[in-house]
Amino acid sequence: MGFFNWFSKKEENNKTTTSQNIEEKYQNILTQLEKHKKTAYLPVVENNPNSFSTHSKYGVYPYLRNENDWPICENCKLHMSLFLQLNLSELPIKKDEGLLQLFYCTNQEQDCESKLEAFFHFSKATACRKINIENHSAEIKPNNITIFKEKRIVDWQPKDDYPHFEDYAIHDLLINLDDDVYDLLDERQAGQTIVDDKLFGWPYWVQGEEYPFDRKTNSQMELVFQIGESEHIPYMFGDAGIGHLTQSPDNDEELTFGWACY
Repeated sequence: MGFFNWFSKKEENNKTTTSQNIEEKYQNILTQLEKHKKTAYLPVVENNPNSFSTHSKYGVYPYLRNENDWPICENCKLHMSLFLQLNLSELPIKKDEGLLQLFYCTNQEQDCESKLEAFFHFSKATACRKINIENHSAEIKPNNITIFKEKRIVDWQPKDDYPHFEDYAIHDLLINLDDDVYDLLDERQAGQTIVDDKLFGWPYWVQGEEYPFDRKTNSQMELVFQIGESEHIPYMFGDAGIGHLTQSPDNDEELTFGWACY
């Protein structure tokens, strides 16, 4: 065998060995990720006439307990836009009574998002709350500048969801995710964290792990809903940002919303 043939054969064997090693690492990591798999639920929506209803939905009119129940921005004094309302009795799991509501001030003329640092948890530019349903909703004409078309959530599509790599160390996942294995996971769409809108599951982090903590008990809060790369709400958090509505495991009325962008 000539030198060049020998060298070529050796290089080919090395490539085969490397590919086998990558595949073994990939299978090992996938096995570990399966142990931490959660079920997330993707919202199925349909356009709905704007209404002060108790349904799970994106946008427009919230359920109001009285005429003064619509949250007002501290900076501009306008009604905040309803981004999300979840009827807890309509959820696929963890059913409960009442509503979760997320309001967000979109007043760019007064620059409320920046002045009140809406990207941080517990910002005054957002209002997150759990409320009880009391009779029929009050109906008022809001003075806010942005009213989204209502999209009612009519169903939930379950989908496997896996921890983001920023969560590996936090949850003691002993995973060394080198570039080759990461590329293979991405290519095969395996062990991925869902980037879209979802109920429950794992957070998709944009600028590193940012779990908030209960202000009284200091417990790490848990993901309720992620607003991701979605067309359900025609609003962008910064540059293609992703937001997380989280809730305390100790107190279901301790809720907050924060976001990060690329």
